[in-house]
Amino acid sequence: MRKLAIVSLCLGLALVAGVQPALAQRSQAATLADIQGVEYDLQNLDDSLAALSTSHARYREFQDRADEIRDDVTFLKVQIRRGQRSNPPVLGATKGEVDNLRRSIRTLQSDIDNALDRRLSGSATLPEGTEMQVRLEQPLSSKTAKVEDRVDASVAVPVVVDGRVVVPAGTRVQGTVTGVQRGERPVKGGKLELRFDSIYLDDRTRKDLRAQVVSVKDNLDTGDSAKRAGIGAVIGGVIGKVIGGTKGAIIGAVLGGGGALAAGLGEDVELPAGTILALRLERPVDVTR
Repeated sequence: MRKLAIVSLCLGLALVAGVQPALAQRSQAATLADIQGVEYDLQNLDDSLAALSTSHARYREFQDRADEIRDDVTFLKVQIRRGQRSNPPVLGATKGEVDNLRRSIRTLQSDIDNALDRRLSGSATLPEGTEMQVRLEQPLSSKTAKVEDRVDASVAVPVVVDGRVVVPAGTRVQGTVTGVQRGERPVKGGKLELRFDSIYLDDRTRKDLRAQVVSVKDNLDTGDSAKRAGIGAVIGGVIGKVIGGTKGAIIGAVLGGGGALAAGLGEDVELPAGTILALRLERPVDVTR
């Protein structure tokens, strides 16, 4: 009996140890990069809602779900604002709350795309020269990066071919740091060279990718904002007023040819998590769904 009790105690401790990291992750404060991710998802949802005809059989359902998301985003914004204004500052929104909200947005996005019959079913090819916007999932700096460091990113804007969504937003993309030069005052600017080599169409399907960085920015390029349904504007105040925007945080510009990013003399290239990189495919990618 005593041995059984000891075994049971060990199993219980192991379960608690496994649960604690997950609980800790969900209770972490939401960061600027997390909020930016919500904003990007909302912008993509705007485009889908704008393409939906009011005569569509599921139009009312989708609009009601979008209204619920608006309420959730507003609540998130209020929580962050209260947390920031508190003295001392306290936890506002958590990463777990942001993750749940993003899942709701992406589920609605997928349902709308299916209702519009614009999700890829079968095969398609992303031709050489195709550009995609990806969002860095971690910060990068020429001060700390090392050659062969892996770089994690996610597709920020769906890639569409012939009216079909071939690569949905949120698709995971990976790359590598291929060159680093630290900035040295006063005569040498920092440099970062990145190459992207993998795209994960789902959790099990990895495809080779060959893409270089052609531009860097701190906002999405999503086309005509006048066509939006307005849901993205709900979160806008959080970025600029509550947490503080990223204007000026990105130092560096893409050089011609190799996809290198270079800072000014004496400075390092600093790319915060959430930075948008535009990639250009150097060879075609076949996609099957």
